[in-house]
Amino acid sequence: MSSNSLIHYIDSMFDDAIGLRPMLNTSRAISTAPALNINEFDDHYEISLTIPGLNPSEIKIELVDQVLNISYTHEETQEEKKKGKLIRQEYEHYSFSRAVRLPKNVDEKSVTAKSAKGILIISVAKLAETQPKKIEIEVE
Repeated sequence: MSSNSLIHYIDSMFDDAIGLRPMLNTSRAISTAPALNINEFDDHYEISLTIPGLNPSEIKIELVDQVLNISYTHEETQEEKKKGKLIRQEYEHYSFSRAVRLPKNVDEKSVTAKSAKGILIISVAKLAETQPKKIEIEVE
């Protein structure tokens, strides 16, 4: 039995013994996609994702052929590790990837993104010719 599988086995016995198995994932890599919302406005779409604690500068956003790709990868470096003796490590790598197909009426050259209070907001403008034309009624 390798040392990694022995450690995993001992961890699982400990977790089972104290009833923590359902709450803990002992894998070293975590990959969960954040929740997102999509809102449509007259002139643009707004996609918002929850990203609490993530560094927005490490998030990659691309829009190609009406598909908005949002991805993030973070690997803990030696400088980020805290002082002290590590007795259990459940993460050192975190990543996610989301892909959202947008309607054909998006302007792929007008994507903007901002982050505030743990929320990433991506705005994608609609093409001018697809925006609804408002017609006023003349009253005589």
